[in-house]
Amino acid sequence: MPPLSQPEKDQLIAQISLELSKTPFACKSLTQLTNGTTNFVFRAVLTHPLPLDALDGGAGNAESTTTAAAATSTKTVIIKHSTAFAALNKDLPIDVSRCVVEESMLNALFTWNSQNTTSTFRIKIPRLHLFIRGTDTNTQVLEDIHGAVDLKALLISPSLTANSNLSHSHAMSIGRALGSWLRDYHAWVSTRSQADLRAEIEANEPMRKLKYCISYNSFIEVIQRFPEISCTEFDKKILKDAKDMAMEEFDRKATAEEGEEWGIIHGDFWTGNVLLVLPERQQAEEETDLFIVDWEFTQFGHRAYDIGQMIGDLLERKHFMQIDAAVWVLEGFIDGYGAVSEDMAFRIAVHTGVQLITWVTRGPPLHMRPAWATRERVVSIVELGITFILKGWNKDMEWLKSSVLAGLLKDEQTVI
Repeated sequence: MPPLSQPEKDQLIAQISLELSKTPFACKSLTQLTNGTTNFVFRAVLTHPLPLDALDGGAGNAESTTTAAAATSTKTVIIKHSTAFAALNKDLPIDVSRCVVEESMLNALFTWNSQNTTSTFRIKIPRLHLFIRGTDTNTQVLEDIHGAVDLKALLISPSLTANSNLSHSHAMSIGRALGSWLRDYHAWVSTRSQADLRAEIEANEPMRKLKYCISYNSFIEVIQRFPEISCTEFDKKILKDAKDMAMEEFDRKATAEEGEEWGIIHGDFWTGNVLLVLPERQQAEEETDLFIVDWEFTQFGHRAYDIGQMIGDLLERKHFMQIDAAVWVLEGFIDGYGAVSEDMAFRIAVHTGVQLITWVTRGPPLHMRPAWATRERVVSIVELGITFILKGWNKDMEWLKSSVLAGLLKDEQTVI
């Protein structure tokens, strides 16, 4: 997985700086941020601080788009530069059209998002200030969310957790806000008024293929890496059937009558894509900003993909690091999303299992992982994922009602 060499990275930074010099966002420095698997992400210090309500500039010869912004000034912005290869692996090709999809989603969500708040949380989408479209690269200039940490970092960092006073009630509230927002998003993007947006997003086939590749197309191979994991022939057949089912799902095309289990999804809904701005001394009743980021995986798909990915991700935090707050967020998330049909709950179980198993493929080889990722724990999370898939596939109601997914069935009067 070779990243860019330092000379290649220096050349890339010079190229981006030149692009920005033709816009109101000319910068005097670009600092690369650590988050960014598929894209190069930087914090830019602007040469001249700008009032955000005056950001109507063009992008030289590049095609550009601007969005409305509040009347405040900024000294920094986030630069998201996308190429036809992954930032962490220059030998891995990724379709650069993903950024055009993200541009459309950010512009559409900014208007809708401003109408969706709760008494405790404001769920927001970062403002897209400028989009520079090139032949084989795209560059986004995004709002810099000062003081933000991602939910994953908040959960796994003892110092962050201690400083933010992430109590049981506050963790539950964060999860509940995320679940409620996700259900609202799934409903909003399915409305008649968003038909044109759906038509555009449904064409995002490259990212559908990538999502299938890194999830259902790889989880059986992961299991086979661990000879100490025993599966009966019957179990192996179920796992293969689950993979085949997903292959058909990812080939499925949108129709006029999809039902509420299918539609446009976020596509990469996990704790690393949730940013929080926390006051220095967080109180349960204080209003907190939550930002949902990284929309390039947005695609047509089963909504269990969004729900199961977040649940699986939170279970990973608990499994490896014994973080109770992850379970509290999970419980709130399920409560916030609300009750679903039995079929949907079992489908969520299957996807949760796939998410757990493919933890192995997300990141460096096991010998380069942190000390808490012992082989025993890795084997255990793969076995846990297998259990979720088998129980979900077999529609084991007794298991479901005793699992962390039980809350999905609590209100059968309002199922989807």
